[in-house]
Amino acid sequence: MANIKDVAQRSGYSVATVSRALNHHGYVSATAQAKIEDAIADLNYVPNGVAQDLSQGKTFTIGVVLPHMNHPYFNQLVHGILTAAFSSAYQISLLPSRYDVAVETKYLTQLKRKLFDGLIFASHEASLQYLAERQS
Repeated sequence: MANIKDVAQRSGYSVATVSRALNHHGYVSATAQAKIEDAIADLNYVPNGVAQDLSQGKTFTIGVVLPHMNHPYFNQLVHGILTAAFSSAYQISLLPSRYDVAVETKYLTQLKRKLFDGLIFASHEASLQYLAERQS
């Protein structure tokens, strides 16, 4: 699997120039852009989403912790969250908890590890104090 360094080497330009060309940031000549695009096509390069999230400091993902989806209330809630997220270019990950504190704690750990930009707890087994303590 090709990476940005491979594209730079194939095109004859620096990683910084390839990055500017990929992200349309800064000046890149038409000649350089064409060579970089040819190298991308030759190598079948696809940008690494994790690396992009890391450089931006955001995942554009919100986790929604739900006990289950077997109730119309949760369906309506998710619909509202999806509508708001879509208008803000965020994606939603539905995170089932089944009222299990260990599972809820795992999601909080994932938030701490920056796998999500935020969590919405629609239901929880853990106390609010427990959740608040783990938030920091």
